[in-house]
Amino acid sequence: MFRGLLNCIIFIFCISNISAQNSYIPVLVNAPEKNWDEILSPVYDLNDIINIIYNEEEKSELLTEIPSGYPLHADINVNSHYGVRKHPVHQSMKFHKGTDLDGNFGDRVYATADGRVIVVGFEEALGNYIKVQHKYGFESIYGHLQSVSVKKGMFIKKNTLIGKVGATGIVTGPHLHYTIKKNGHYLDPFEFIYMNFDKKDLN
Repeated sequence: MFRGLLNCIIFIFCISNISAQNSYIPVLVNAPEKNWDEILSPVYDLNDIINIIYNEEEKSELLTEIPSGYPLHADINVNSHYGVRKHPVHQSMKFHKGTDLDGNFGDRVYATADGRVIVVGFEEALGNYIKVQHKYGFESIYGHLQSVSVKKGMFIKKNTLIGKVGATGIVTGPHLHYTIKKNGHYLDPFEFIYMNFDKKDLN
């Protein structure tokens, strides 16, 4: 009888110990993934967009999806900034909806984000140009191209070769006109050009 009582006490002690240990086992809960469509898509104010991007700790995937970095394999060299300026050909004050980047005939032009080519065409003001639709309402436009390496409808990855610098359209010399739009609003490309500036992997 004593042996049976002893076994019963040992059994109760073991059960209590296991329960106590289990009560301290942490429950691992995955942090919810950010819904970037919900966060970024409605925003079109430049300062708000910049704040969202720079406050994001994991930028690498986000910066493949939105225009970021320099579209030329060269040092950053801006000929003409975004905003009101005296047009070099018309000699009148006009709003410049993009940034003119210094380049030579035949310099390679690269997509600044993943996206789909939605326009390959010619306009007098832009010459030969390409428009790419990106996620979250972003678009990028590349103008005055000498040649184009993509076709309308193609899905392209960031850093894909899309064309070469030229002087087509109304220009005074070879350069790349680069425009960024968000939800139909034009944005100053300057801040985006300095994001993730790295062309080491390009040929």
